[in-house]
Amino acid sequence: MQLQVRFALGDAEEFSAFGFAKMIYDSFGDAMNFGRVECDVLLQNRELMSRLKGMNFDIVIVDPVAFCGYIVARALKVPLAIMGAPAIATAALSRATQVPVPIATYYCHRTGFLQSLKNLANHVMMDIITSLMFRNIDSLVSRGLGYQVTLEELSAEADLFLMREDSIVYPPHPLMPNMVQIGGYHVQAVNPLSEDLEDFMEASGDAGVVVLSFGSYAKVMGRRKAEMLAAGLARVPFKVIWTFQGQRPKNTGENTLLMKWIPQNDLLAHPKTRLFITHCGINAVYEAMFHGVPMVRVPAFAEQHGNSDNLETLGTGVTLDIFTMTSDDLHEAIMEVANNKTYKSAAVRLAQLQRDQPQSPMDRAVWWIEHVIRHGGLPHLKSAARHLSLMQYHLLDVAALLCGVVVAVGLVLWLCCRCCCRVLCGKKTAAKQKQQ
Repeated sequence: MQLQVRFALGDAEEFSAFGFAKMIYDSFGDAMNFGRVECDVLLQNRELMSRLKGMNFDIVIVDPVAFCGYIVARALKVPLAIMGAPAIATAALSRATQVPVPIATYYCHRTGFLQSLKNLANHVMMDIITSLMFRNIDSLVSRGLGYQVTLEELSAEADLFLMREDSIVYPPHPLMPNMVQIGGYHVQAVNPLSEDLEDFMEASGDAGVVVLSFGSYAKVMGRRKAEMLAAGLARVPFKVIWTFQGQRPKNTGENTLLMKWIPQNDLLAHPKTRLFITHCGINAVYEAMFHGVPMVRVPAFAEQHGNSDNLETLGTGVTLDIFTMTSDDLHEAIMEVANNKTYKSAAVRLAQLQRDQPQSPMDRAVWWIEHVIRHGGLPHLKSAARHLSLMQYHLLDVAALLCGVVVAVGLVLWLCCRCCCRVLCGKKTAAKQKQQ
């Protein structure tokens, strides 16, 4: 079966906030439909499911939103590990682990009224989206497994949660014992650059090189936005390596090298790299942090804003608004981060903290995965709260009982007082009548 999914950018030329919001809204329905159809096709393929069962897998590791993987793990009767986004930003993981998601997760270090409103809106939106995504797959769960169960119940039975976070970038928050932080696990050993890239880096002299990468945004960047970025980069006194796909901007400077793909980790580790311009995707953040590179942050959506806010608090660079920034803004930000040594010092300190661990994030992830396999699951680490209803979890049933007792006692006291008043008033009335 061939699936076609539409991801429209809206007004790609202007890339306004409205156009971006429209893209997210239009794409959300397509993504939900794609996930449902993909899962339905997989579960109906009896031959494939039979082959999977015969391969005797030890564990199923899935992304938090790869909901079909939850069903496959239950069908294969093997432990489930969920590996993905930071815990504090994911309503789906909160439901599975029973770790509360604090409302202040978007601007974790700010307490202004506007930031509080944004935090609340983000919290409510994520909860609604999670509910819609769960319900979209729920009807397939019972049909695929042959008995009644919900996707939320399957996620709550996961044995291990591998979180792409740590306590350096993300603020401290509670974790269950089966929730393991592995932020930066993907950062690999540094490889030598190709000869042409090495020559480009060395040709920068004492000035150094600026690396720019916006991840998947590079594929959909509008022409005007690209021209604006090119104009700002052309004015800086540094060499620039820019991950870019599409027609070369007309005002690209002689100092700028455009590449469809770059060895990002290797470039960030190079001593000539002066700073990193990034959209604050989690992989890019940890690579820059591991190598002590200061950043000009240009977040667009999802967890990128939270990542940028956390890094701003840590003092590793400056932030620009992707919708309103100009070439002058970009130029000023680059010069500020490149010439202000406090940003580099903060970045180096984060690198030292990241490296000073008893084991690497990858080794930690491997140990826990093997631990789950050795013991066939970790039921003793799962919270008993996963079996409680919302009313039981928040003690609403107890609160209702206590309120009922208070109301009942109050009502009895009121009736007693009323009866006493009537008796006393009756006696006074009788006494007056006798006197008269």
